[in-house]
Amino acid sequence: MRTASAARLAIFAFVTLLQTCPVVAVASDAPESAATHRFRLSGAGEPVVVFESGLGDTMAPWGDVVARVSRFTRTFTYNRAGYAGSPRATGVRDAATVVGELRTLLAAQGLSPPYVLVGHSLGGLYMQYYARNFPEEVAGLVLVDSSHWEQTATMRREAPALASLMKSMTRIMPGAARAEFAAIEATEQEVHDSPPLRTLPFTVLSAGQRLPSAQPLRAALEGPFAKHLDALQLDLAAQLPEARHVIARRSDHYVQRKEPDLVAREVKSMIDHLRAVSRTRQSPAVASIAPGPMRSSRGSSNT
Repeated sequence: MRTASAARLAIFAFVTLLQTCPVVAVASDAPESAATHRFRLSGAGEPVVVFESGLGDTMAPWGDVVARVSRFTRTFTYNRAGYAGSPRATGVRDAATVVGELRTLLAAQGLSPPYVLVGHSLGGLYMQYYARNFPEEVAGLVLVDSSHWEQTATMRREAPALASLMKSMTRIMPGAARAEFAAIEATEQEVHDSPPLRTLPFTVLSAGQRLPSAQPLRAALEGPFAKHLDALQLDLAAQLPEARHVIARRSDHYVQRKEPDLVAREVKSMIDHLRAVSRTRQSPAVASIAPGPMRSSRGSSNT
């Protein structure tokens, strides 16, 4: 019985790992390339929206969202070092390194801050590090089912067998993803030790389908840990009292693929708010009035 349970858990771990570390894909149309990273610029307008992908992902999962967001502002997507079209990843692949490379790349393209940062999964941790350590460069922050700085510790505590299996199976990851996974705890610690988020427009989008009925084995094995993931999502939103927390009811971890309209709407709402604040600041009649943060309340969306 114990062997059978371990086998089922191993299967679940393998499926979960494949979902968080998909096969790296290359877009069929050749995007613009810098000397250091493959990237794509689309649209026009300010602020620039910068997208950061999760573990094992190229820019590809953002495609449908970028197509929508680039209709009303400029967007920037890219492949981190070690992924398709970008240079080999070297050294420790922690948040400090990844964010440092991203800032250099943005500056090299003449893209001026402040930016709206959008991060998925592990990319959400990177974007939190960016926003906390370089607040003057960040106009707004959108987290899409982002990782939390206590996620690894929570998994080890609440699902130790799963955590052990996940770690042991990193050998199936591509090199860049394996290096990022190896540095996850360093990344989490860096975010934890960073200054708290300053007041800014802040939206947390969380998956609403963690336990898919079509996958009963996965649901049975993931169930005990899913509630902790949901609690961590609540904690992400609790970083700022004016944060907006939206539940993507029809989505699993890849909200940007399952509900791109929802993600694009949330980004547009933030952009509209930022532009309204900018116009207010430029108006002589109200120049002395200091605008507050984006007014919103934590809730959920049934879209």
